[in-house]
Amino acid sequence: MARTICISATFLAGRYHGEEWPPSPARLVQALVAGVKTGGYQALWPDAEKALRWLERRPAPVILALPEVKLQQYRLAVPNNDTDTVARDWAVGKPADAAKLRTMKDVAPRLADGSGPHVRYLWALDSGEDEALAVLVRRLSHCLYAFGWGVDMAFADAELRADAPAQGYEEWTPSRRRGKQLAVPVPGFLDDLEATYLRFTERARTMDTDTRPTVYRLQRYERRGTVARPFVVFGLRNTDGESVLSKRWDQAMEVAGWLRHASAVALECDVDAAEIAGFVLGHGPEGGDAAFRLSYVPLPSIGHAHGDGRIRRAMLVEPATADGLIVDRLAARLVGAVLTDSGGNPACTLGPLPDERVLDFYTRQARVWRSATPVVLHGFNATRGQISLTKTDSLLARAFEMAGYAPETIESIAFQQAPLWPGTGAAREMRVPQHLSRYPRYHVEVRFRSPVPGPVLAGIGRHYGIGLFAALE
Repeated sequence: MARTICISATFLAGRYHGEEWPPSPARLVQALVAGVKTGGYQALWPDAEKALRWLERRPAPVILALPEVKLQQYRLAVPNNDTDTVARDWAVGKPADAAKLRTMKDVAPRLADGSGPHVRYLWALDSGEDEALAVLVRRLSHCLYAFGWGVDMAFADAELRADAPAQGYEEWTPSRRRGKQLAVPVPGFLDDLEATYLRFTERARTMDTDTRPTVYRLQRYERRGTVARPFVVFGLRNTDGESVLSKRWDQAMEVAGWLRHASAVALECDVDAAEIAGFVLGHGPEGGDAAFRLSYVPLPSIGHAHGDGRIRRAMLVEPATADGLIVDRLAARLVGAVLTDSGGNPACTLGPLPDERVLDFYTRQARVWRSATPVVLHGFNATRGQISLTKTDSLLARAFEMAGYAPETIESIAFQQAPLWPGTGAAREMRVPQHLSRYPRYHVEVRFRSPVPGPVLAGIGRHYGIGLFAALE
């Protein structure tokens, strides 16, 4: 392994209250800046600044973290600085006390188990960079006193390493397409932190409420050992290429057909005809692996206050065992492409993804997943005209197994006809291809024994985006 500078952090009380786990590299750098700017540590600033400038120029580090253990979430009342409320009372002569203003705050602590270090960050050294740099980073790390919230007292150390102490740790590596998003510093991050602090100290006088850093990059991190499925995502636009196109939730099959045809056309010049027939169009040879094919997955807008279930984005997904070359090619060739309907008429164009708020529900890691589009079973679940729970459970377990999820990885499965996400509809309302219309379909909640990454697809309609799951936090 190449030489790395490893910063290790340990939580004194074994608790962490930050929003994400593992804590992002940007959060670590913020904690280091706060530490070196406090008390007598300020005398170390000239050397600390050199180390911080080096960290913000480095590529995203590898993160080693102990497994996440979520504790019971609770709420508490905190001061609410909404003085407009009391000002209105004062204006009409009513008594009011700003100190009594309270708002509820959700607290979701995590257990940082063990004696530590609880999390490690490994930045690779370039050739020519020497141990003097490691000395500067080590001095900087000793300034850290809190990491996460103010109550998350912590200490850190740094060392030059030629190996990764991975035993007992989960390894999180930067990923191109999948995984959770973590903020990482970029050149200018340190300057932005200082400017943000200045705005914060003067906010009452200047009325500047923009007191959060903005110069950073969101990097996807993937936990090593999880099954990665290469994918690419597009935004749907009308044929003018400007306005956003949205289709009803139940029209996923129609959008999937547009994508399937456009993908075959885009690849016909440099991909073997047999591969297009089998992998892209799903017309594989007799006896071949029918599951080894591209999936066309329209994404209903769900998971936030304005989620209406309409389709404005679409994803192309390769199997976990594929190399990702097909989606790489399609990512370059389909942006700006005009998709046609079954009659050959222009239907829409594809553009870059407008934002990732919705995408994150389909691609993050989670234990509990709920179907946004229903799962189509591969057999019948009735006995003498009555639905058999035993048969349904068996067919659902088989559906996940066919999709690559072994039975021992699943803790429980529940099913129903009613939708599980606001904005979507009942399972029977979903339009499906003619050859699937006779099979039963249900909305499903699946709970895995450990977190799995998205996209999660199951059922015999999964290659058309029917049987798509979204993560439940």
